[in-house]
Amino acid sequence: MKEEYPILPMEEMIAAYEADFIDEPRHVLSFTLVACMPKMKKWILEYAVTYSKQNGEEVQEAVIGKIFSDPEKGMAGYYLMRHLWANGMNDEVDYTIVRPIAYLQSYNLLLMSKAPGKIIRDWMYETDQAVEAAYQVAIWLKQLHGVPLMPIKQLRRTRADVDFTRLITELTKVVPEKEAAFQSLVNQLMLHPVTASRDNLSMLHGDFHIKNVFWDEHKVTAIDFDHHFIGDPAWDVAYHACQIQLSAFYKKGDFHFFQPAVNMLMDTYLTGIPESEHASFLIRLCQCRSRSLFESLHYELCVCKTGALDIVDPFLQECELSLQGSAF
Repeated sequence: MKEEYPILPMEEMIAAYEADFIDEPRHVLSFTLVACMPKMKKWILEYAVTYSKQNGEEVQEAVIGKIFSDPEKGMAGYYLMRHLWANGMNDEVDYTIVRPIAYLQSYNLLLMSKAPGKIIRDWMYETDQAVEAAYQVAIWLKQLHGVPLMPIKQLRRTRADVDFTRLITELTKVVPEKEAAFQSLVNQLMLHPVTASRDNLSMLHGDFHIKNVFWDEHKVTAIDFDHHFIGDPAWDVAYHACQIQLSAFYKKGDFHFFQPAVNMLMDTYLTGIPESEHASFLIRLCQCRSRSLFESLHYELCVCKTGALDIVDPFLQECELSLQGSAF
């Protein structure tokens, strides 16, 4: 059955938009829906907004709306974005986030600006600047991880406390002959919990995917903070590196096709960490990568149900290499 697009009150959206620009008053002339699509229990909407400045100049911009099925997740993401915006990741800097315009609680609707540029995945495949893009992403991550912590309510499991029992059970239903291999890998993962000292905890993006970061050669802008949490910054670095490698595997047949970009990402990020801590950080990166790969295998076979059983052995091999410290 086709999902029906929810009807939203245009007047309330216009009022919320104008209220967020109180320091630079904008009078909205039109607020027009131009695209909508359901996505993973959410609706993603795009609006064309035309407004006039105080001097009468008319300007048009794109605004994105996200309707959440989980109101707590939507509100939590909005408050984190406001925190980041207030702590230096705003439109006055080059390493930033989309502007969180408003959260209309009655409709579980987050309104935000549209990120400029192309996603990092496109920089990898459509240009010769994959390494430079990785450098810019690493700088963005260092900015995020330097933002003061804010109190957050733990609403769900995160990458730091994944339910391995469920993953094994569901994977075994798809590939029963690999149950022992799955269990063996998870036993090793459980022996190596990824933890950082209290002094090294950071605000984490939580889903720092190559499709959630935009670059236009002037600004690096991230979106989608639905999975944020406080934890070891190694999670975000390893997850992004892993997503580059996964994309390379699916499109090029080689996890390490974009290895120069992965090396740049990690080397640049490490410049912000005391040299005495590099070895420990790299170990945690490898452990995080192994966990991310195992989650990705589950996602492909049990969530997307691709039936691509030929990926099981390469994934498990890469997981083992990660645990041996040979991930990157």
